[in-house]
Amino acid sequence: MVNFIVCEDNKVILQKNVEIINRTMFENNIDYRIYPFSNYTDSLKNIIKDNKENKIYILDIELDDVSGIDIARNIRDIDLKSLIIISTTHTEYLPYTLKSKLMLFDYVSKFEDYEQNLSNVIKRALDFYSLNKYIKFKYNNKIKQILMRDIIFIKYDIEKKCTIIKTKDKYYQTQDTFEKIVKNLDNTFKKKNINYYLNTSSKSINNTNFSQKLKKERSVKK
Repeated sequence: MVNFIVCEDNKVILQKNVEIINRTMFENNIDYRIYPFSNYTDSLKNIIKDNKENKIYILDIELDDVSGIDIARNIRDIDLKSLIIISTTHTEYLPYTLKSKLMLFDYVSKFEDYEQNLSNVIKRALDFYSLNKYIKFKYNNKIKQILMRDIIFIKYDIEKKCTIIKTKDKYYQTQDTFEKIVKNLDNTFKKKNINYYLNTSSKSINNTNFSQKLKKERSVKK
């Protein structure tokens, strides 16, 4: 789940931000929620304090009651993990030292191809959270591509002499070597034994019935 927190006092641009997020996320098929604000309300302050996962802030630099930079400072006082994107008409007023100090992910000019640039920054933010990464492998004489977040486990089947990639809905058998597949995995995958990698971020492994099935799947030789 990705949580977008948007703070923009211009209602037209606020709605445009919401539309850009919806279009971008529709292309990526990732669960998300948008929290739109037109000023620095108590509800926004509570979300900043809340321990929600994968938060992406899109903040207008010039609000009626407070600066987006001030909000960013308040975020960084308690949260060093969330990503902050600044939306502004004055990119020249954002020196590198400020961007570095507040660990801003990026800033987007409202005057320079705003919709496309914001969409591109959001996509990079998804990549940063490892929500858009994928692996490629040979399957039925074609190149198959699967998002890492959709994979439950990868193992080498000694009897069949092939690599097996398990998603929630399907098993894929590939002749690509096990080493070739696993060398490109991100840190959400944990090595359980020499022939088995488990995706610890997969929602399926938290399901009791599925967890019982996994115990059988992991009965491979070390």
